[in-house]
Amino acid sequence: MFRLIVLLLAVLLTGAAGPPGQSALLPEVPPLRPSAVYPPSGPATATGAVLWLHGGVSPGQFTGPDTPDGQPAPPWLGRLAAQGWDVWRYNRTPGHDPLDEGEAGTIRGLEALHAAGYRRVILAGFSRGAFIGMVALARPDLIEAAILLSPAAHGTRPERRGQAIADFAARLAAARGPLRLALTQFNDDPFDPDPVERGTMAREAARRAGMRLLHIERPNLPAGHMGSYEPEFDTLFGDAMARFATGEP
Repeated sequence: MFRLIVLLLAVLLTGAAGPPGQSALLPEVPPLRPSAVYPPSGPATATGAVLWLHGGVSPGQFTGPDTPDGQPAPPWLGRLAAQGWDVWRYNRTPGHDPLDEGEAGTIRGLEALHAAGYRRVILAGFSRGAFIGMVALARPDLIEAAILLSPAAHGTRPERRGQAIADFAARLAAARGPLRLALTQFNDDPFDPDPVERGTMAREAARRAGMRLLHIERPNLPAGHMGSYEPEFDTLFGDAMARFATGEP
């Protein structure tokens, strides 16, 4: 009877550790949380870790197992999970998402991933998350690749265009190689204040900092700010994006 009770307690404790299929031995990596859609296996067995940074969201905008307070990751990210990369999320507070707090939390999370034993780390983000993730361009000791999908953080008002360009330039100016940088820009994106200028700035920063650049620059399809979430994006660019992110030839 005693042995049966012990076994039952073991089952209950294991089940309380996380969603089905998620390892009970995952490290604590604050302020990050493990993805529920792509449950991590832990640094001992994973190829590496991907830090996913969602875009800016409003309270209650998204619901689902991986979206209580953030956007889902785009479909192509599943390619990395299928290759053994653990996906961790930095779910910031809906409706309260200052850049400085997000940047500080991003660096803390990346440091925590390394402290937990992950030897390889990739950062990927969309919109405001991508803009926040640019802080890691100055820390090639923490990431080997940064995937920036439609980075934006200043809204669409014309009077904010100058500040948006200046802030984008400042983050690129702090970039240090070597690392891989992927940048997507889409036609008809109202949150991109100057696609031509920002594309030129990214190419110049990559040359200066010694970064390898994959620039998906205003393809015919998909279009719009959410272009990286469209099925066409995964069909056309998903494989190339995953190969670039992981450093495959």
